[in-house]
Amino acid sequence: MDKILEARSFLQSVGMPKQQQADICCYVLLAMAGIKPTMNWSESTNEWIRIHDIIQFSNTNYGTTYAENSRETFRKQALHRFRTAALVEDNGKPTNSPNYRYRLTDETLDLLKKMKTEIVSSDL
Repeated sequence: MDKILEARSFLQSVGMPKQQQADICCYVLLAMAGIKPTMNWSESTNEWIRIHDIIQFSNTNYGTTYAENSRETFRKQALHRFRTAALVEDNGKPTNSPNYRYRLTDETLDLLKKMKTEIVSSDL
């Protein structure tokens, strides 16, 4: 199954609204988990990451063409909503700080690792 479809399935399964199942939100989830197209979800991580890094990860690994000036779109459409839903957390720095970062919560990371098993078994 395609990683975008798997990410969308995960977001749907945790109850995210349709708007937060859009491709941009899927790319955010993949970047935050560090999942490249050929990786397994069991390899997910929850390292601290900047929006700049999310954009670069998506462009490099998934062939997207997001520009740096789309950071606010990533923040508003995905990251704020994910934080409200407790899928991600921030490091508490001021939002205008160059050291401001997000990461998946431990609970989200655990769910992602389990979700892959369910998706794989349903594909067989």
